[in-house]
Amino acid sequence: MEHTILITGGAGFIGSHLTRLFINKYPAYQVINLDKLTYAGNLENLRDIENKPNYIFIKGDIADNSFIQQLFKKYKFTAILHCAAESHVDRSIADPLAF
Repeated sequence: MEHTILITGGAGFIGSHLTRLFINKYPAYQVINLDKLTYAGNLENLRDIENKPNYIFIKGDIADNSFIQQLFKKYKFTAILHCAAESHVDRSIADPLAF
């Protein structure tokens, strides 16, 4: 593959649109979608691309440092597009360490 792109939060609203764009517009790019699949992530958003040869979904947490290090070592990303986030203010009050 020409490039290996990591998209974090790729199953969320914005991330799924970005993932689909890259999968369809750049078939020579390997796209890795890393998502924790919390309340905001939904793989149904990506059903139409799940079997594309340049798409890989990985369930994981960007806050897990050892997991992320292994991922970077394995795939040697050429670019990262960061869309993962906790987006609700009320959640930040209830659990500030998650932010």
